Amino acid sequence: MTDKELRKLNRSELLELMLEQSREIDRLQAELEETREALQERNLKIESCGSIAEAAAEVNSLFHAAQRAADMYILNVQRICAEKAAEAGKTEEWQNALRGADPEMEKPGERDAELEETISPEDAAAENEEAVDEK
Repeated sequence: MTDKELRKLNRSELLELMLEQSREIDRLQAELEETREALQERNLKIESCGSIAEAAAEVNSLFHAAQRAADMYILNVQRICAEKAAEAGKTEEWQNALRGADPEMEKPGERDAELEETISPEDAAAENEEAVDEK
């Protein structure tokens, strides 16, 4: 509407025009609010996907630390069994018995150096505690 047309309107027509504009403003504000809420929900979904990925990475590191601790434990049990067998003079029998469950199991001591370089039992326990504390 041009200025000339606005000047020709009487008071009641101007009030109606203002009411119409007010309703349009209210409608647009409501639409804006809905759009903001939808955007916020989408951002929360994106953040939760990131959180899930981070949690999966933390769980993965926890499992790696637990596996290293379990490997150290098994290695220590094998070493102790081999030492006891050597003391008893039955080294060959004990080692064969140890490998009986899994023929491809390494001899005690083969992975000692490798595992000791990666992590000690105390470090593995500390890593497990840290991973649990972070959650």
